Amino acid sequence: MSDPPSMAGNGRNAMGVIRQLSLVKDDERFVFRYQAGQEAVVIDAFAEMAADQANRFDWFDAAVLSYQMGRRLETELDQIAESAGVQER
Repeated sequence: MSDPPSMAGNGRNAMGVIRQLSLVKDDERFVFRYQAGQEAVVIDAFAEMAADQANRFDWFDAAVLSYQMGRRLETELDQIAESAGVQER
């Protein structure tokens, strides 16, 4: 089993929040922990892992986790907008 990158931080709200994405693929488990605001770094890690033919993490896995990350960000932005009283257009 390969060791995926781990980016850590602590706290709550924006830059201090720790995020985690997990993927179980057959007998392997890929866990990505990262600090909020470091999403681009994690997506780069997905691409590096997917490009490595020796790794079982492939481009489909990278796409699925990237999609999940985007959905989480969308939900959080909606919650922030709602709490700030911003209305959707």
